[in-house]
Amino acid sequence: MEQGKKLLSNISDEQKIEILRKNWMSHDARCQMAIAQELGWEMGNKLNKTIIGDMGKVMMYRIMNALKISEVKNIEDLQAICLAAVLFYYPPPNMIYQFERESETSLIGVIEKCGVYENIKKIGVSDQYECGCFAMRSGWYKALGVKVEEKLLKCLKDGDDICKIVLKVKDWKIKK
Repeated sequence: MEQGKKLLSNISDEQKIEILRKNWMSHDARCQMAIAQELGWEMGNKLNKTIIGDMGKVMMYRIMNALKISEVKNIEDLQAICLAAVLFYYPPPNMIYQFERESETSLIGVIEKCGVYENIKKIGVSDQYECGCFAMRSGWYKALGVKVEEKLLKCLKDGDDICKIVLKVKDWKIKK
């Protein structure tokens, strides 16, 4: 045990976190590909969205608990927690993302770079893969207790220079 601990002490906490992130993303990609190969892309995309939606809820609960946040009450709270989650789970340089406040009940999410999409392009399945980001964020919003409607205005996958998503809060306190 001590030999292992001594060896691991040569890896910084930031490096350990990066290894865990890469392992998680690699597992997610391999799982998606295995399902698609076994059951086809339609079922692979459907299952991926179901899984990442559930994971999104758990991801947000975990970061909320760590930050001691029990609810969001306004657009500033929503913007801050969503940015914190993106920075924690999908940090630059793999993901470049921001939320711009549009009104008291809406934000515009802008994705300038998406590491997931870049990897999908590299393996040549971008025409079959359906992004799971909406499902993931849906899980986030459930954990946060907000009802949000999202509309995709631009998409990297469609050849646009960014993804641009409008988030409109419909209700601030819903039953989780």
